[in-house]
Amino acid sequence: MTTKDISVSRNDGQDRYELRLDGELVGIADYRIEPDAVALTHTVVEPAFRHQGYSSRLAKYAVDDIISDGRRIKPYCSYMAAYLGKHPEYSHHVSWPQG
Repeated sequence: MTTKDISVSRNDGQDRYELRLDGELVGIADYRIEPDAVALTHTVVEPAFRHQGYSSRLAKYAVDDIISDGRRIKPYCSYMAAYLGKHPEYSHHVSWPQG
């Protein structure tokens, strides 16, 4: 079994977080900067890579990055909302969208 080189980074030019395996882009989490928070708007991982922990790895990186910048998180994306609901340690950093 070969070990994959996994990297997650923020791409400010495209307003998204990116997860790469051996350099291949396999997951993204789009964001939008708002006055009071960073809105996480859409998360997708390529079908062949789903259910292997990559989505949660991408979510954790994005959430930790936003918090490290001293910003709040606003999860519009259903995946990010579910992730944050499962991780109450982040609850004091979340501004839940109204509506």
